[in-house]
Amino acid sequence: MNYTLDHPTRVKSFVLIGGQYEMPKLLLKVQNVIFRVLPKGVFQKMGFSKNDFIQLTNSMMDINFSKDLKKVACDTLVICGEKDKANKKAAIILGKCIAQAELQMVKDAGHEVNVEAPKQLAEILEIFYLK
Repeated sequence: MNYTLDHPTRVKSFVLIGGQYEMPKLLLKVQNVIFRVLPKGVFQKMGFSKNDFIQLTNSMMDINFSKDLKKVACDTLVICGEKDKANKKAAIILGKCIAQAELQMVKDAGHEVNVEAPKQLAEILEIFYLK
């Protein structure tokens, strides 16, 4: 999102999957408490150190693109699992506030659309990019 807003002439199309325009601070704080008690090995499997991962989530707390959504000038596809409680409200708002946005709710999918409905996701992306 940040790149799209900073370089609008370089972005022809934009896909947001389970995206947020304003980070849920309370959720990030709760996650960080949980992250602090998880063993280091959990993070190493993801390619991060535990400390780097916690710093990353801390750095995300102040992200807020609310005022800039209308500046997105390219074709945009907003995708969200219909059962994704954490991102559904944001997806609807993104679909309404970005002028050239199309919102696609993925049936029977939750937070991890790419894992829970990979074929549906591939079909949605193919249609978007071939039109």
